Amino acid sequence: MSAPARPVTAAQVTDAVLAGSWVIDLRARGAFAAAHVPGTVSIEYDDRFATHVGWLVPWGDDIVLLTDTPEVLEPALRQLAELGIDDVGTHLLEADEATAAPGTSALSAQYRRADWAAYRDASRIGAVTRRRPVVVDVRQLDEWRDGHLPGALHVPLHELEQSIRRLPPGELWVYCRSGYRAGIAASLLHRAGRQVVHLDDRWDRVGELHIEVVPAAA
Repeated sequence: MSAPARPVTAAQVTDAVLAGSWVIDLRARGAFAAAHVPGTVSIEYDDRFATHVGWLVPWGDDIVLLTDTPEVLEPALRQLAELGIDDVGTHLLEADEATAAPGTSALSAQYRRADWAAYRDASRIGAVTRRRPVVVDVRQLDEWRDGHLPGALHVPLHELEQSIRRLPPGELWVYCRSGYRAGIAASLLHRAGRQVVHLDDRWDRVGELHIEVVPAAA
């Protein structure tokens, strides 16, 4: 029988982050980018949630789930239990936490989101200034081989944690097929202290906007 969830306080959330626990925010990736607890990871809740937790979180590491929607906690916990992951901490974010005092679990961290049109514009400016955006593609190898951005760094999401130190300095633009995995990747990079832009847009928009792509090999 699975161990029940452990409700934790806002102060304990901060302690968990400082202790190196995986504090996972289940909210929509856009809400996370706009405001989140420093040091937390975004894995937006849907039917893929537990799969990504299983890929990313080392077995046995402590997990705390955050959300502002209590209805998602039970299904999220059930998904994790199906993988054998239990004794998970949970914390329900309250509205006043966004304005909490410094040193508490205030939602004080944020990073940029952009669509492919914004990337196209940044690339055009970069072509003039010779400072093109540094782009990280976190899709799987078969997706990469089907076409990718010129100069993109290919680091599949499940390998990102081990590869962060090898990425070049400066701002990183992160993309995938739909924006979901890129949201997770952006939060991991941001947790590691990197400046990120989450490209939260569909890959097929690249073609619609006539953005240059390295095509699939014949």
